[in-house]
Amino acid sequence: MRPTLLPSQDGPAGTVVETFEPRPFARSAFDAKLLFPQYNGIRFELTLPVFFTPQQAREFLPEVREIVQRVIAIKKEADSEAVDEAIAEAMGRLEKEIQKLEDLGCVLKDMNSGLIDFPAVRLGTRVWLCWKHGEEHVTYWHGLHEGYAGRKIVDEKEFYSDDVAIKSLTGEAVSKPHS
Repeated sequence: MRPTLLPSQDGPAGTVVETFEPRPFARSAFDAKLLFPQYNGIRFELTLPVFFTPQQAREFLPEVREIVQRVIAIKKEADSEAVDEAIAEAMGRLEKEIQKLEDLGCVLKDMNSGLIDFPAVRLGTRVWLCWKHGEEHVTYWHGLHEGYAGRKIVDEKEFYSDDVAIKSLTGEAVSKPHS
């Protein structure tokens, strides 16, 4: 399910806010709420997964892809600069783009190649769903300490949504694939 902006007061559903600075958010056991500042008198909330299923990661991919493209471009620009002020300005922009990825719940592992990990639970064990810039879909996963070299092909039915993932990690649910 792709997250959408929903007004908590009267207003048009799915209103797109093009420029905003999200406030820090706290994740609960079953969902995370990212509160946006008021926009035209309407307060918006975005529900994000704590753990991604492969499908959820793929739904976030268009936005992640755009941010990663900007990160790679800014990094190349910063690497080619010789003036300290220009490097500092590029690094400030880079930091903002990385924060956008973190706000979505994913982790940038390599700026040069655009390597991204999404937290996930597979068969009751925490893992990373893995995507690299240039790949069409999120189709790989690896253990927490395996890294890129340990990537394996995703089997959709082995991954849990937030509620089942958290229950499996706390021992409240039996760790078996959902159908």
